[in-house]
Parts: sequence; structure tokens; C-alpha cells
Amino acid sequence: MTPSAISNYLGLLLLLGFIYPFLLVAINFVIYAPIRRNKITGWFNIICVLLAIILLVLHLNIEIIYGKDLLDAWSNKT
Repeated sequence: MTPSAISNYLGLLLLLGFIYPFLLVAINFVIYAPIRRNKITGWFNIICVLLAIILLVLHLNIEIIYGKDLLDAWSNKT
């Protein structure tokens, strides 16, 4: 049985999706000035969106052949 198809990029994307809300709340707790908080939160959101897009594109560029073991066994049968 072959293992599930997962890449490091997908793992990082899932980790980003899990950690993002906690980091956003931490930023809002630490910074008290509303104007500064809005500015830093905006930049944080932009950076996270760009990072998520980059990780998604890198993950989608990975070629995965499902059932490769079966195809190799079938081609070596002769």
C-alpha cells in the first residue's frame, strides 16, 4: 500500500491555516494603539495571504502519480 499523497507545502499550508487565528489574536492583545494595531494587522493579513498563495501554487506544481506501484507491477509482468 502506498502512503497518502501529501507534500511539505501542503503541511505548511495546513499549519498556517491552524496557527493564523491564534497569531492574529496575539497581535491584537499585544498592540494597544488602535491605529498601529490596524496597520500591523493589515500587513500581517497581506503576508499570510501571499504565503498561502505561494504554498498552494508550490503544492499544486508537484506531480503525483496515483497507483504507481500497480502501474510498475503491471509493466514488469511481461
